[in-house]
Amino acid sequence: MAPIALISEAVAPPIILDDSGRMTNLAGELSACGYTLSNCAKRLGVFPRLGVNFWPALRRKWIPDTKDPVDTLLDLLIDGRDVHADRLSRHVSAACVHTLLETGLVKKEGEFLHSDICLFPCYGKFIVSDRACKNTQINQVMWLWPESYILGGLVKRIPRRRAIDLGTGSGVHAILASDHCRSVVGVDINPRALEFARFNAALNGAENVEFVLSDLFNSVESTCDLLLANPPYLPDSGAQPGDNFWSGGVAGSDILRRIVQALPTRLDRDGTAHIIALYPFPPKTRIRDHFDAWLGGALDGYEVLDHTWPVPNHQDMLSEAPFQGDKSAWRFGVVSLRRSASGKGWWKEVGGNGMFFREDGSSSIVADHDAL
Repeated sequence: MAPIALISEAVAPPIILDDSGRMTNLAGELSACGYTLSNCAKRLGVFPRLGVNFWPALRRKWIPDTKDPVDTLLDLLIDGRDVHADRLSRHVSAACVHTLLETGLVKKEGEFLHSDICLFPCYGKFIVSDRACKNTQINQVMWLWPESYILGGLVKRIPRRRAIDLGTGSGVHAILASDHCRSVVGVDINPRALEFARFNAALNGAENVEFVLSDLFNSVESTCDLLLANPPYLPDSGAQPGDNFWSGGVAGSDILRRIVQALPTRLDRDGTAHIIALYPFPPKTRIRDHFDAWLGGALDGYEVLDHTWPVPNHQDMLSEAPFQGDKSAWRFGVVSLRRSASGKGWWKEVGGNGMFFREDGSSSIVADHDAL
């Protein structure tokens, strides 16, 4: 697999317009163009495990049709290619083009448009993030890699009182939760990420979401009955945990450990936590043993769905000093926990063959404790 591209240009966050109607209209025109997860899946293909292959390194061969609105938006807003202004104007109104320009999502140079950031369709929402390239001039907001779609699809979308999304980044999981939770708090240690998250909330009309600058729970009060987390998880001796969206410290589990340790005091008795991460644990150890240690030996009080799979050949394309040792016990995926009402918990490995997605890009698996 080709290494991730390196760039060194400062990129400004998108600008929230005072006129909320224009933001709503932008989302509406994108939808009217057919810019959906399903249509992108048809154009780009899917992996059973990883979903729509927005990243070019994972795609099947794709030749954009310049007359197709979805291909035009993929060229401009995912792949960052220059697109002639007339090509975009065939598919959207002049007002939409002006909105794209005023928000900074798109820039115009002569007769061509280009974008320094990305805009993804994601389960009925539109999410803006930084590009997939590693940018040394900014504290990047994580691109929507397949893990965003895995976690987004696995969450059981039932009514909830309050959700907390730790390491919210672009705000994707907080915004998805806004449809079925009375209130949502998105948390990140990166101020730049919160600018993207607030923009995305405005773009999607998510008014019940608050974004807070915080090191995990440090500046967040109270508890939740839905906890979501996509923490930095790569073992990296060249960066401290939280310095960027990928470093989990030397062991890779520094932030993950703190999240699990907080569950007894931060997750309501009837709450559920969904944590997606690389679990880069030492050879001959199991995920459940580490969770048990972090919970002070109280893991038996939780019902756990382990939607992970082995990744002994994991490639770290981001860290300055990536891990070089034995990865035989490494796993990746979602661990979903809830307290056991009876006090007799269980841990079930339900990752199976990893067929997480259907051909239309939708999730084929929901983390449902009650279905077992």
